[in-house]
Amino acid sequence: MDQMIDKNLIKKLRSERAWSQEQLSSISGLSLRTVQRMENEGRCSQESKKALASAFQIRTFDLDIDQASVKLQAASERGRKFGFLGAFIGLLGAYTGITMSLVSGNIEFSDAGFYYGSVGAFCGICCAVIGTLSNKYRAGAA
Repeated sequence: MDQMIDKNLIKKLRSERAWSQEQLSSISGLSLRTVQRMENEGRCSQESKKALASAFQIRTFDLDIDQASVKLQAASERGRKFGFLGAFIGLLGAYTGITMSLVSGNIEFSDAGFYYGSVGAFCGICCAVIGTLSNKYRAGAA
């Protein structure tokens, strides 16, 4: 059964020792493909985890991924997606309302252009803020 391990820690420990993936593979007795999968996906078997811990001379549970940070990152990703979805729905609703007012003759074309531009700029700013804050938060959590 595969276990989740901290792939960033593996990369950090390997780079601190100035080992290539091939060298880590040789030292740990694991195949190169297994080392690559561990660093890319953060998954491995219990035996591979033991071999890796032995190569780095650390305890096996030191390689465990912090489940709280995984859940926090997933919640952050979900929040970002809902933020962008909300901005898109707001943009769509505003454009629909402006178009309906234009078609019914309640506003002029010049006013509609101004409103379209204003709403588009506002949604662009909202998306920039959502993206910036979520990246800042993700960098702070890591």
